[in-house]
Amino acid sequence: EQKIADTEQAITLAATDYAKLNELMAEKEALEKSLEEKMDRWVYLNDLAEKIEAAKENKS
Repeated sequence: EQKIADTEQAITLAATDYAKLNELMAEKEALEKSLEEKMDRWVYLNDLAEKIEAAKENKS
């Protein structure tokens, strides 16, 4: 999230440099995609951990 914010700041500063702006926009898009994938993975693992914990409690 911090890298995305830093990239957004750099985009603001490079508003008149088309080549740099294009590069920064691509970088931001890649960072956002990576963050989304990591958040999806976290949700999956969290749900899995809850199911495992519930299964342990049911065995007791």
